Amino acid sequence: MSHVLIITGGGAPKALEALHLEAYRFIVVADSGIEFAVRHDLFADIWVGDFDSAKIKPERVGEIIHKDHDMKLESDTELALMIGVERGMTTYTLIGGGGYRMDHLLQTYSLFGRYGLPLAWHTKYESLYSVHRERRFITSAGRTLSFLPASFTGRSIVNASELVWPLESYQLTTKSISLSNRTTADLLNVTVEGDPIFLCFPVADIGP
Repeated sequence: MSHVLIITGGGAPKALEALHLEAYRFIVVADSGIEFAVRHDLFADIWVGDFDSAKIKPERVGEIIHKDHDMKLESDTELALMIGVERGMTTYTLIGGGGYRMDHLLQTYSLFGRYGLPLAWHTKYESLYSVHRERRFITSAGRTLSFLPASFTGRSIVNASELVWPLESYQLTTKSISLSNRTTADLLNVTVEGDPIFLCFPVADIGP
């Protein structure tokens, strides 16, 4: 199993320490994501993109893969995911890509159907965690969270009891997103039948 850290531009969290990242084998950075990597002293094993939005050039970097803008059919985030898959990636965590432009945000969301869901997606405004069948979260009582489909066509049955408004066989789709619930304990157990989902904790800097 090869877990990869993917860092992209556009709405990355300010802090790194609170993210509780999974252990990763290597880092792939997409274009301006290099600014987050350098700021937090993360070595980019691979830096990919057309580099039209990166404002700095790192002193240390592994492999550089340049994609000319007039030839680019994929977003920089997709290029990073493609390279991760080529290099043996089986799971990944995504940092960035969560804001500023709706077209980029929707395009990033659409990638999950082709490349699989990230175990976690950390943006400037929230941390999202994927749940396929069952997942336990160590958190704290009173945390705000929402339950989202992980795809535009996802249909799921969700159970989670440690909430102010417990979910019991809750049918989750884009028409029935469960917004702004709150935890009632330090542990949260979530089970899912059907398509996988995201749990969304607002503000990545204080994520679980």
